[in-house]
Amino acid sequence: MRLRTKVIIILVATVLVSTGGSGLFIFQKFKTAYRQSVFQAIDAVAMNNAESLSNYLQRQYILAQHIGELLPLEAVELDDRLWVEDYFSSHLKNFNFFNNGYFFLDVSGILKFDYPTHPEVYGQDFSFRSYFKNTMKAGKGIVGEPYRSRRSGKSVLTFTTPLQSSGGKLLGMVCSSTRLEDDPILTKIRHRKIGKTGYSYVFNTNRLMILHPKNERMLTRDVPVGANKMFDAAIEGFEGTTETVNSKGVEMLVAFRQVPGSNWIVATQLPAQEAFAIQVQNQRIFVIFILMGSLTAAIVGAFFVHRSTRDLAILDRVTSDLALPDQRDGSFDIEAETDKLKPLSNHPEFGVLTNTISQLYSKLGRSLSETQQMASDLDSAYQQLKATQSQILQQEKMASVGQLAAGVAHEINNPMGFITSNLSTLKRYQEKQANYLGQLEEWLQEAGSAEVLDQQQQLKKNQKIAYLLEDIVDLIDESSDGAVRVRDIVQNLKSFSRVDQAEFVLADINECLESTLAIAMNEIKYKATVEKDFGELPLIPCYPQQLNQVFLNILVNAAQAIEVKGEIKISTRTVSDFVEIKISDNGSGIPEDVRDKIFEPFFTTKEVGKGTGLGMSISYDIIKEHQGQIKVASEPGQGTTFTIELPLDLEGEK
Repeated sequence: MRLRTKVIIILVATVLVSTGGSGLFIFQKFKTAYRQSVFQAIDAVAMNNAESLSNYLQRQYILAQHIGELLPLEAVELDDRLWVEDYFSSHLKNFNFFNNGYFFLDVSGILKFDYPTHPEVYGQDFSFRSYFKNTMKAGKGIVGEPYRSRRSGKSVLTFTTPLQSSGGKLLGMVCSSTRLEDDPILTKIRHRKIGKTGYSYVFNTNRLMILHPKNERMLTRDVPVGANKMFDAAIEGFEGTTETVNSKGVEMLVAFRQVPGSNWIVATQLPAQEAFAIQVQNQRIFVIFILMGSLTAAIVGAFFVHRSTRDLAILDRVTSDLALPDQRDGSFDIEAETDKLKPLSNHPEFGVLTNTISQLYSKLGRSLSETQQMASDLDSAYQQLKATQSQILQQEKMASVGQLAAGVAHEINNPMGFITSNLSTLKRYQEKQANYLGQLEEWLQEAGSAEVLDQQQQLKKNQKIAYLLEDIVDLIDESSDGAVRVRDIVQNLKSFSRVDQAEFVLADINECLESTLAIAMNEIKYKATVEKDFGELPLIPCYPQQLNQVFLNILVNAAQAIEVKGEIKISTRTVSDFVEIKISDNGSGIPEDVRDKIFEPFFTTKEVGKGTGLGMSISYDIIKEHQGQIKVASEPGQGTTFTIELPLDLEGEK
């Protein structure tokens, strides 16, 4: 037997034994690691769900306490249903954390208020609910056990907040509830798939099924004691991952995790057959691959060792000479670098590897270019987000100003009422006093002596009594006129702020324009005269306070565009199925090169510090929200006309 043959036999035997043994060992390790990875993956999902639920319950509880504590005590003590419902509705619409709404129970468990409203259950007794009993027992807010709501018929979870009077007397409790089926966080947990058929569910220590992908299993106790041993063990405090047979007789890999701060338990399960299907499928392929690989390696190993080593050194030298792409600016020539690999592209052993390296190197260049483009897109998105945030802040600022204006108007309106009333009364008293003095003077002239009459006339002249009586009337009339003007200003201020109409209502556009003009007149009166041509308009559905902001932005811009005394024209009319509002000025106009940019956020033609560039952008968004259009026509030096079209009916609104 030749030495070459012996070497080949020894090499083949060595390769077969070492490769086969190593392969089997690796396969066993892979099998164990795969099993552990499956368990860890299931447990990680359960832990993540438990943490998410804990954070969710804590957040909802804090929000419920905040909402309950801010409920005006006076509204509850006065039994003012509209006030309480308005408070509840504002939180439901602006902060939809409790999608099933809010309600208030008195100390006897009687339903007093709720929103959304369910008048049919007002006055009913809910003291039997566990959340009511537990809250009264604990004396503080709790997270209740899920139940089927009598008000909405939905599976809900309720958070309670006791409400006490200023004297410490318990008035009842504010209840904030959310529908389990519709809450986005809970829905995500319910419908999160583990593999193809695995899923998660949540139950509590009372065996109540709280969350489950199947709606019909929610709020049921359909897992009897003994049907699922690990289900029972989890109720007793077990946490971790194990194998079990569920209540339906299916072998499962399941992980149980307690939800911190509650009696809830998260279970994440995956059928064992599905979990280990890949392992079973790959086992035979793996064995065949090991045998074929070992045999092939033994046959061709010796022949190609020397040659492969030599050619591998060549490939190593060429790849070492490739330039690395500059990730800062992408300034490298991909084709020039990949051309260095072309001489080896047809190599019998390393041709494929060489082409693969060339392709990977080309992909690296393209990836860098794509990364730079993504960075540019991300920066654009950030700028857009920044602009949107600024617009929201500006709108919130306008809303706050409106509320402040309404408050000031209300405070001024009260004293002006009795000032006006007192001036009217004073005028009547003055008339009676003048009549009285005149009658006394007549009697004195008839019955008094000449000396007394002379003294009386001299005193009357010295004290200017005639002038005083006449001037007092003028003073009262002027004061009454001033009071009326103050009252009108206050009324316009209240109409402009419309805090009582911050929601969607039917409004008169002409009235909105009148109140906005009154507010903006201080800005306009020194620069322009206003010509109004208001047509008869029907009431249209809108947000009056937002439209007032649009009109104010356009009117102030019109006044600022007029350098000397000019004119602003406002006209309204009904055209087909919409209302048309035109606001024109004969100011400086808008240059053509910037006309298309006036509705962009932060764009302004004003000097630095005199404008935010958000007024027209916000106006554009408000009109779009009303499903309307805003157009601009302008000629430099001639003036500008804004045309606003608002539909008579809005789709999707009620």
